[in-house]
Amino acid sequence: MKFLRIIGMAALMVALLPQMAQASVGAVPPPQQNWEFHGLFGRFDDASLKRGAQVAVEVCMGCHSIKYIKFDYLRQFGYSETEVKQLAETQGMTKTDYMVSAMDDESAKDSFGVIPPDLSLMTKARKGYEDYTYGILTGYLNDEESALIEEAMEDETLSDSEIKKIAVALHLDASHPEEVQHVIDRINNGENFNKYFPGHFFAMPQPMTDGAIEYLDGRESSLKQMSRDVTAFLAWASEPAQVERKALAPKVLLYLLVLTVMLYALKRRIWARVH
Repeated sequence: MKFLRIIGMAALMVALLPQMAQASVGAVPPPQQNWEFHGLFGRFDDASLKRGAQVAVEVCMGCHSIKYIKFDYLRQFGYSETEVKQLAETQGMTKTDYMVSAMDDESAKDSFGVIPPDLSLMTKARKGYEDYTYGILTGYLNDEESALIEEAMEDETLSDSEIKKIAVALHLDASHPEEVQHVIDRINNGENFNKYFPGHFFAMPQPMTDGAIEYLDGRESSLKQMSRDVTAFLAWASEPAQVERKALAPKVLLYLLVLTVMLYALKRRIWARVH
């Protein structure tokens, strides 16, 4: 029995390790989203991919690369050759170039202190996958949260009620007011706060806000819309062949079904003579 209790405790610790590690670095799970391209029969929305590619080129490529994707690959989901050429020219490139940022590593390190990661596989490289990417893009302080902090700090002190209100808004632990105060101090010092980034602070300033770009299809470019579109594009970029693979899936399943029926019929025919 003692041995079984030890095994049970060990299993419990293993199960809790991810949550413990997450709590230790201040990570908050990003909000779960419904992605239409998930699942065996999920499909990408070509219009969303086109908008996401525009966001990636006009915003993300200012610092990040998507080095495994050529501009010409964008024709797979509806961009015309002329549109691809025009999009590439906004970055001083041609349609046959890979989507590599114009910012070199040395300049990036001078500006941010770190080299921005390549985004080609970002949606597969982080826990939470597409939800994580979307969470990061939408997890910066919004106007209401910034106003809440400014109002609370007008007298340069924080009451218990103000700490609780800010903690709830920023997904912090109100039972540790000194930590909430430390976070607010760092925000006031100009550091980049994000609700869903482990540790809450990192080098990337908020990359876009409402209306940051003008969509070619006339869609309203809200922060949430741009974040969903570019996340969908990055999910596509991480594995462009998945579109063809998913399109092939129904045919393969139908083939296997027919083959199973034929083999079963053959088995019945062969063993029918055996008594």
